[in-house]
Amino acid sequence: MIDVTRWSRLFAGRPQSIGDARAFARALVVDRASDALAETVELVVSELCTNAVEHTASGEEDGKFVLEVEMQNGHVRVGVLDMGAQTRPTVSNQASGADVTSGRGLFIVEAVSKSWGSEPVRVGRRVWADVVGMPV
Repeated sequence: MIDVTRWSRLFAGRPQSIGDARAFARALVVDRASDALAETVELVVSELCTNAVEHTASGEEDGKFVLEVEMQNGHVRVGVLDMGAQTRPTVSNQASGADVTSGRGLFIVEAVSKSWGSEPVRVGRRVWADVVGMPV
């Protein structure tokens, strides 16, 4: 039998909500996964939520985003549904320079995740990442 647990929560599209989203995700996985996996999930949540707030309509006045967390046997899928943007999310070619101060979000997500992707949804776009670790 496959044991899948899913949670989701709506957040205001403000920079302050990113910390709330990180805390929400960490509280969900900390007792169900290794510390390393919980930290990686928290990092991925931070990067994806930051992208939603900074690069999509979710960051506009009255904007919102939804954080989804799904766990299954040491595997965590993080998804963020935003309110859409003019462009699709991509990994920046310039994200690795020492003097770069932005554009590293998806570069980091790609580095710490098994896989990531995005898909259009009715209200905007869903960006997701799969993080794999060992269950506790």
